[in-house]
Amino acid sequence: MELEGLSEYSLEALAITARYSAKELARLCHVSTRQLQRAFKQSFGQTPQEWLNERRIKAAQQLLLLGQPVKAVAWDLGFKQPSHFCRHFKSQINMTPLEFVDSRGTKNRR
Repeated sequence: MELEGLSEYSLEALAITARYSAKELARLCHVSTRQLQRAFKQSFGQTPQEWLNERRIKAAQQLLLLGQPVKAVAWDLGFKQPSHFCRHFKSQINMTPLEFVDSRGTKNRR
């Protein structure tokens, strides 16, 4: 599988459809998870799940800045619990979702 045939936009759309799951992304691309891992390592230097996690956090940041409540963002992006989303967000961004919103000077509906 070559990722060069897919644009970044196409991959991001597939990431959303796959609900940010590497296993589901592989299924949508009609390849095994191992084939997907090799292709991502070659093209991006990271695993598919690492790439998907980055995209999910970027999507979260956009939704939060649009004023979406933290719980709604967590559910929309496929987290089973809002607390899991908050821990994951903080591990990636080094601040909680609300701290992120406050640091950007926007108001968030809680």
